[in-house]
Amino acid sequence: MDTTTRAQLDDLLRSCCVSPDTMDLRTMTQLFLAQMRVSLYGGKSSIPMLPTFLKPFGPLPDGQPVAVAEIDDRDVRVSLVTFEDGTPTLSDRDSFPVPGREYPAPLEDLIFAAAELLEPLLDRAKDVALCLPFPVSYDGKGDGVIRRFPGTMTVSDYENKPVLNILGGELADRGFENLNLVLVSEPNAVQLAAAVVNPGQSRYQGITWGSNIDGGFAAPGSIILRWLGIPGDLMLMDCGFSSFEQVPFGMADLPKDRDCYGPGLDLLLKTTSTDYLGDTFRLVMIKAAERKLLSFGCSRDILSLTTLDLDSVLAFLNDPVEGGTIAHFCREPEDREVGLIVANAVLDRAARLVCAMLSAMAQFGGVGKDANAPACLGAWGTALEVPALKDRLEALLGAFTRDVLGHHITLCTAPNMPAVGSAAAALYNR
Repeated sequence: MDTTTRAQLDDLLRSCCVSPDTMDLRTMTQLFLAQMRVSLYGGKSSIPMLPTFLKPFGPLPDGQPVAVAEIDDRDVRVSLVTFEDGTPTLSDRDSFPVPGREYPAPLEDLIFAAAELLEPLLDRAKDVALCLPFPVSYDGKGDGVIRRFPGTMTVSDYENKPVLNILGGELADRGFENLNLVLVSEPNAVQLAAAVVNPGQSRYQGITWGSNIDGGFAAPGSIILRWLGIPGDLMLMDCGFSSFEQVPFGMADLPKDRDCYGPGLDLLLKTTSTDYLGDTFRLVMIKAAERKLLSFGCSRDILSLTTLDLDSVLAFLNDPVEGGTIAHFCREPEDREVGLIVANAVLDRAARLVCAMLSAMAQFGGVGKDANAPACLGAWGTALEVPALKDRLEALLGAFTRDVLGHHITLCTAPNMPAVGSAAAALYNR
């Protein structure tokens, strides 16, 4: 690529806010941290900082099954989780497509689906954990209200409806009473799962990164200054990061935000979610076509796309010559070079934003300051299954979070982390 074209492409990346110089890690970390602190004091913040009132530790009795229901924006899943010497075993797994994604549904339909799947497990389990990735306002008495659902779902009649109360009523109608019902946020479940599968670490935090993005950690309840009289005990905190708004938005982000649900909302979600990264690449490539950085044939093909998923971008990165649709469009070497630079820039921005988020969590909690006792970060989600994203994140955590900020963090990934951590939370909070 000649210097003129490269300069034009660099200018395009800056205008789309997908270049490193438009995403300074130190600045972004401070923005996350400031919003977290504002939320604690009760000011207007795009990071809600939600106290769960759940204990982050306790005994894991052997042979006592826990029935776990997970509800996300795709499925309702259940499993029976049993611990033996601290090792979890999952059985009796089942799932059902979540109501509210393919068609509108009230909250009661989601809870009914969970109860239907849980019922066959309750002849063996007296502890039931409900794991949710959605932000929840906890009432301090063991229940909570879902604050909102993601734009991929259309759910009604959920405002001011305590979810465990509804689930408990549904299960009681089926003859199951006196159950220990526990409501767990997904990032906190991942945090607890990391402590189960990787015990003995100095501190634990959790992250979910896939179609959703969120983080969680443990802290004294007394840090929530906006909540008068909150217990000062150590408890799990859910940060609700997906709604973070202080994200540099570029020319390719604006039409995407305009045409999807909630313009101006959930900006971190829209720039990091695996549901959106493919379309971000498509829109930046359209801008490249408008600036005549692509050949006529490639521009025509790119402009013909109305949507694009992340898998198509990853196939192109893995095999730029024969890797699916984008490789077919970028037949000319010059187009291929532009496409690869754009794809890497889009993924780099997502990883940098997540790194800044995790750096803010580390600074807030003061974790991992001792190189010989690093903090353990439970990590779960489809993004962590993509080497092109996970490798970038780990490199940034080393180069910035560790080498610049001085926080030593190791990633812990394991199968079934939300179910395992939710079961642990139910046993810790009897």
